[in-house]
Amino acid sequence: MFNTNDWPPRWHCGNWTDFHGWLYIVSDLLIWASYFAIPLLLLQIVLKRKNIPFTKIFWLFIAFILLCGLTHFLDAVIFWWPAYRLSALLRFVTGIVSVVTVAGLYKNLPLINNLRTIAELEVEIEERKKAEQEACNQQLLQQHTKELMQKKDEFMSIASHELKTPITSVKASLQVVKRLVSTNKSLAPVSPFVEKASNQVNRLTGIINELLDVTKIQAGKLELAETEFLLNDLINECIESCLIDNQKHQVVVAGNKKISIYADRNRIEQVICNLLTNDVKYSPANPQIIILVEGLENQRAKVSVTDQGIGIPEDKIEEVFDRFFRVENTSQSFSGLGLGLYISSEIIKRHQGKIGVCSKLGEGSTFWFTI
Repeated sequence: MFNTNDWPPRWHCGNWTDFHGWLYIVSDLLIWASYFAIPLLLLQIVLKRKNIPFTKIFWLFIAFILLCGLTHFLDAVIFWWPAYRLSALLRFVTGIVSVVTVAGLYKNLPLINNLRTIAELEVEIEERKKAEQEACNQQLLQQHTKELMQKKDEFMSIASHELKTPITSVKASLQVVKRLVSTNKSLAPVSPFVEKASNQVNRLTGIINELLDVTKIQAGKLELAETEFLLNDLINECIESCLIDNQKHQVVVAGNKKISIYADRNRIEQVICNLLTNDVKYSPANPQIIILVEGLENQRAKVSVTDQGIGIPEDKIEEVFDRFFRVENTSQSFSGLGLGLYISSEIIKRHQGKIGVCSKLGEGSTFWFTI
């Protein structure tokens, strides 16, 4: 490999002038010096930047440039030492490394093309800052909303408890007045007014109870006293209590009348009464209401309450069980706080059941729950 007997030094090959020979030698040495300096700079980058992308490509370029530089250095040395065999081997190795470098560069070309410019990175950083600021503002807004909801719940709880005592006193007083009116015929003209006042007090009591239920639900203190009872008996009781003064609507009970469930009787009564009163309220022109009782697997039951009333817009169906929800176009025509369905859904959830609604605007609604 290092035997040079077969060739003379390059100075003796042809008619080299001093100028032409030294121009050749100096040019090769300058190229070699540059080819030697560039890999050193690349090596410094690779060693200092541990997270630099495409490290393998950098190492290939370092080897490729070093080998190219060595071929030029050997070309300059051959003017005195004709190591043509070593030069051929070095060129062959340089060719192999060159091909591997080209292949590696081609393989990583899509990734290199996707590298972002400084301007693009600055834009992305700016967008991320804006997104982080928006997320921070959103978080603050949610926190403020949560605090407002907590304050509202506290107010509702205090107001409900404070109202309950005077309302109870008014109710007791009205009962006394009602008893006096029934025993004294001269007070008969007062009777309708006493009856109206009593109905309004009962209505106000119902609102207060709803507010108290909401505060219990929010505090996680809605307790259940579960017993086993016939579902049909409870439905009949609900119909009697909810429609006692309603001669217009007719309720038809269908399905399995022998199903018994294990649940909080009073709370399930509250759910059924709420669904019934809603059906009566929102179907003034169509008097028939159908209650269907079905048996399900695992000793569960499904109760569906169907009316032929005004129905619910499709885009509002998912919101009907939200707290304080009222459909805008009907809220002025029908009274209520929008708490009944929310409380009913929470009661059913506490019983590990499900509640839902199927409705079509102008054709009626079917509210159902499983328990």
